[in-house]
Amino acid sequence: MGKFLFMKPVIEYISRGDFFKKAFALFLRVLAAVIALAGVVAWVKVWKSLSGADVATVLGIIIFQFLVIVALYMVVHVFFIRAKDVAELPDGDYPVISIASVFFKLFGEAYAAFSAVISLAGGILICFIGRKAFGIIKQVTIFKHGFGAGTDFLGGLVFIIGGIMTAFFALAIFYFLSEAVVVLADIARNTKKGK
Repeated sequence: MGKFLFMKPVIEYISRGDFFKKAFALFLRVLAAVIALAGVVAWVKVWKSLSGADVATVLGIIIFQFLVIVALYMVVHVFFIRAKDVAELPDGDYPVISIASVFFKLFGEAYAAFSAVISLAGGILICFIGRKAFGIIKQVTIFKHGFGAGTDFLGGLVFIIGGIMTAFFALAIFYFLSEAVVVLADIARNTKKGK
């Protein structure tokens, strides 16, 4: 009968931090690959906007596309770095809390990197082609980066500054959440020791 009762070793394996570290590290690597693939597909779609375009549009889209690749690289690289961090977390009392802390940092870093670079790219594109830029920006991101709806140099500048400010505040909020999770774990650990 003991041969058929296999759940106890499975539950014991799952309850160790090593299982979650390996699973989440693998998940982050797979997600990085999916993001890279989706980014390349969106990047290719933007090139279709060039047919019959004037010189300003072509130059603006070339600069925009270069910065999209930079943003995509930064996000994917952050995912791989944080996957390695998760895999190398030390064993502790609360392994999932440590992983959650890394996740909050990861999302803040990825959002900030992408948002800052896409805001720069979008602002430059607005300077080159005005209102048409918003349609192209929407092809590579679901987020609204930057502020304003200006269609000239000043509108591009406002878009850049607003996007970078949003990126900074998002990064700060996610780092705060990461640190709050660690503090809660420390409180739980110290309460446990005090008993």
